[in-house]
Amino acid sequence: MSIREQSRAMALPVVSTMLLYAALTAAGGLLTRLNHGIALIWLANGPLLAMLCKTPPRQWPAYVVAAWTGMFGVVLAVSGWHPIAMPYAMVDVGEAVIAAALLRRWRVNDTLFRSIGTMPVFVAACFVSVALCALPGAAVAVVAYQGSLFWPVFVDWIIGHGLGLLLGTPLALVARRDEGVWAELARPRHAVIAVGVVLLVAVTTLATFWQDALPLLFLPVLPVVIATFALHRAGAAVSIVIVAAIGGVLTVQGHGPVMLMHGDAAARLQFFQFYLAALFVTALPIAALLKQREALSQALAENEARYRLLADNATDIMVTLNPDGTIRFISPSVREIALYEPEVLIGTSLIDIISPEDRDRVRAYYHAGLAAPERTVVLEFRAVKADGVASWFEANSRIVIDADGRPAAVVCILRDLDGRKRREAELEHAASTDPLTGVLNRTAFRLCVEKRLRADAPPGTLALIDVDHFKRVNDVYGHATGDAALLVLADLLRANLRTDDAVGRIGGEEFAILFAGRDCGAAVAICDRLRDTLARTDIPAGKGSLSITMSAGVMPLRRDLTIDALFSRADEALYRAKALGRNRTERAVG
Repeated sequence: MSIREQSRAMALPVVSTMLLYAALTAAGGLLTRLNHGIALIWLANGPLLAMLCKTPPRQWPAYVVAAWTGMFGVVLAVSGWHPIAMPYAMVDVGEAVIAAALLRRWRVNDTLFRSIGTMPVFVAACFVSVALCALPGAAVAVVAYQGSLFWPVFVDWIIGHGLGLLLGTPLALVARRDEGVWAELARPRHAVIAVGVVLLVAVTTLATFWQDALPLLFLPVLPVVIATFALHRAGAAVSIVIVAAIGGVLTVQGHGPVMLMHGDAAARLQFFQFYLAALFVTALPIAALLKQREALSQALAENEARYRLLADNATDIMVTLNPDGTIRFISPSVREIALYEPEVLIGTSLIDIISPEDRDRVRAYYHAGLAAPERTVVLEFRAVKADGVASWFEANSRIVIDADGRPAAVVCILRDLDGRKRREAELEHAASTDPLTGVLNRTAFRLCVEKRLRADAPPGTLALIDVDHFKRVNDVYGHATGDAALLVLADLLRANLRTDDAVGRIGGEEFAILFAGRDCGAAVAICDRLRDTLARTDIPAGKGSLSITMSAGVMPLRRDLTIDALFSRADEALYRAKALGRNRTERAVG
């Protein structure tokens, strides 16, 4: 938007501000200037403050000059030229500027009266600005109206201007079209309610202020509250205007409960203005709370809709738990993943379907999560599906706290890890086994030996095995037959060893055995038995068959030696067995 277009867009609001400020200045000066030269009801700064709150600071000078011009023009028209007219107008307009600057600094200018937290900030800004301007304002008034005392004028200024800001600003903000309250009233159902509320407030106010025998000022409070509940901020504003119009006219004419108080007309007008401000200050927090509740309800409904949509279509299981672990909600995906019907699990404890071996660990993590609700807890565990099969799951959990900061619920997303665990097992198996024979590879076998050396139990014995004349087998019968010979030997070793023992292929035709907990004598005996069995085993070779033999070197595991030293000594024993004629077992020396 160009500068010329911005100027045209600002022209109407600026002129409106000048005319409205002038009109309210005239009303405040002509109708309520009863003593000390101070307007006892000063509403002019309310609309100006509302405009400044909704306007960027760079545009403030235009509105400030417009308001000052409007007030200065009224003063000249009513009282003629007076030296104090200009500073007096500057002090009055400056009041709204200070309040607007404070509200912007405290970052509530855009959200006034939309939440209850803005109310005390608004009141503080109003009375800080009024108190700051009351000092020069009262001083100017004392000079202008000789014989007036400073402190009575100062008090009248704070009361009239402070209550005027409290009344005028909310009314002006609600009246703005960009606040959206009038669009709500235009809806057919709300329009009918608005007419009924207006009639209720008007009739009650008329009945209250038509008489002056009983102190019935409390009667309009209930209709004002009803109007606020029914129409929110618009209801509060409209009902206060009705009370102000009917009650103000009847009070000026000498009717109503205000006449029961002792004091002059100025004191009664001040009291009536305080009464209106009290009504508004009562209604506005209610309206703000209702607005907050409406926004929260809408946000809650949207979040619930999103949550339900995700829960109904998610491939993971979404669970809501009570703090004690009872299932409050579980998504339909549990039917496909864990084979449970959701209705069956609701009201039961999640810990009941967790595998017994993982329950203590899950409980510990769960209680740790309750103690630290600000963090997300991630845990893997096994749970039993409806068919009795235990499967791995990953849980991402977050604690929901209540208004007192205590855990109110636990939200979890459970992901089935069976596929991932299978892939991990497959990768681990592939990384640790020999692809031809299926026994451990060299790296995995060495890790088994290292683990055995670190264990508290007796370490056992290491045996290295080599197929005799394996190169001849490959040369004469081919590599396929050689591979078949290695497979026969690997199967033989697996079939004749315990589950605690380990078998590995550590070279081309070289294998290794870890005899867990066995001494060297037992290992030698087992190796001899394996040699005899292998020598009697026929290996397919083309149209015929062949037999092979093996040599072995045995070394007891010692924790004072490195793993390389153990393998080296076992290898020395193996070479000695080959040198002594093969197909034999030799013990390591030393």
